Amino acid sequence: MKLGNLLWSAAAAILLALPAYLFIAASNNDTQSAPLRTAAAYYKSAYAHDHKKAYRLIAHRDRLVKSEQVYIQEKGPFTGFTLTVAAKLAELIEIRQTNAADNQATSKVKFAIKLPDANSLAPLLLDWDQDKLNALAAPKQKEILAAIDNLRRDGKLKFIEGEEELTLVKENGLWRVLFDWAAGLRVHYDATVPENKTIAATPLNRETSVRANELFTIAYRVRNLTQEAVATRIVHRVEPAELRQHLDLIECALLLPVKLKPGEDREFSSTYMVRGDLPDGSKQVKVTYDFQVEK
Repeated sequence: MKLGNLLWSAAAAILLALPAYLFIAASNNDTQSAPLRTAAAYYKSAYAHDHKKAYRLIAHRDRLVKSEQVYIQEKGPFTGFTLTVAAKLAELIEIRQTNAADNQATSKVKFAIKLPDANSLAPLLLDWDQDKLNALAAPKQKEILAAIDNLRRDGKLKFIEGEEELTLVKENGLWRVLFDWAAGLRVHYDATVPENKTIAATPLNRETSVRANELFTIAYRVRNLTQEAVATRIVHRVEPAELRQHLDLIECALLLPVKLKPGEDREFSSTYMVRGDLPDGSKQVKVTYDFQVEK
């Protein structure tokens, strides 16, 4: 599974749209340490793409809006050596709180953050191609981990610095991360296919809710219904049309023709981001993939 330089660049541009592990050195008697520890645990899991753990740290009201299955599918989990590398980079992230968190049930926490530029490591990490990374022999994997250590020790590892804010809410005495997806944009997915029944295409999830500057992934299962090889690509439609310019397509596997073998069944995904300039009052949008086929 290839994450791609474009996706890493987009994440860097909005700094924490692709969540990162926040390492926080806080005193146990610091009243702010409890909510910040929750934030750290969430970002640690999210950066490593261990989204099952991350989901448990999200507020209950958000989990009522978006299921664990949808959340994990949208973010894309890491496994194997790719997960090991992501966790290693996570350990290098530094954070400094820049405001005083209040003691209310809901608290906005601001901090300055410094995190490794994952995109700059793409040449070392096979362009973040998960299949290739996980297939490496153990000696090669150790070599890559040592190279990261050397870059850090020599001061050559690139970092990104910026500011971020999280909203945390206390539930049953425990702090949880609140995204307030219920107040976000509802995205509905659909697909149209040729009338000659050459292929079948179905979105893995029919809808989701997202907030501005949040990366999310749409996945479709596509099947060749014929006994001949075919090539398919999509025309991307957004309704209402006036919202199209506010939904950025970051990466799409189907913009160029993709060949399917006779009877082949495959999954394809596209990554989007809702821009921060979404007009007030925008509540929902429909994304339709119009599949076109050529033999």
